[in-house]
Amino acid sequence: MCFEKKLRIFILLICFLLVGCDVSLRVYRPFPNEKEYDFVKKMDHIQVEVKDENRMKMGLFDPFFFDAQSLENEYGPLSYLIRKELSIREQRFPLLIERGGNIRIESFELVSLDRCHENLTYVRLKGNFQIRGFGQEDFDYYDEILSHVTNCYLLGSTITILPLVWYVPYSGFRGNREDQINQLGRNALNEFFNQLELSSGFQNNAKVMRQDEIKTPPTKKKPKTEEPMDPKLKEIIDSL
Repeated sequence: MCFEKKLRIFILLICFLLVGCDVSLRVYRPFPNEKEYDFVKKMDHIQVEVKDENRMKMGLFDPFFFDAQSLENEYGPLSYLIRKELSIREQRFPLLIERGGNIRIESFELVSLDRCHENLTYVRLKGNFQIRGFGQEDFDYYDEILSHVTNCYLLGSTITILPLVWYVPYSGFRGNREDQINQLGRNALNEFFNQLELSSGFQNNAKVMRQDEIKTPPTKKKPKTEEPMDPKLKEIIDSL
């Protein structure tokens, strides 16, 4: 194989890796038709604070072959997501909206660490909130995904056929690194807002009846109609 052809293959592999390392952060509360940016009401009676927040860096992706890169969330920083949630879904936080209070996020880590043989994606959300007139409540959430969706396996799958046969179904089953980091971020946000809703007195009005509570109407029994007796049978019975 000539040098020019080897160089082309090498350039294609590098481009393939660069495409694989491109991660877009799309973290939001998973509601249907959620917009990237929405109207946020001014609520002076509710204080929202995210400690050491960098609005341009919500997540971190550390690939194996390249330097770590900061990820900016396409749906806005964490402080904006909290204010947005209180603005567009205020009916889910009745006590907090009525009385006011404060929300403080002590730390938020959303990281994807890519190593040659494995990838660790994790999220840690720690903070507290207090509705005026009630005690302070703490929130501490951690979750992780450990998989073999890495640049090394991605590179190996492009060189020979056998790893490709294994890597593609596995990546489809576990999701790529972008899927993993976005899913963990959304799960953490959703758990935080669920606890805030519960403390704010929100109750889902949708009543789900248990199977044993569903009373089925009794079936009406049809009156039995006597069929006419066979004449020969009647003679035999009468003779007995």
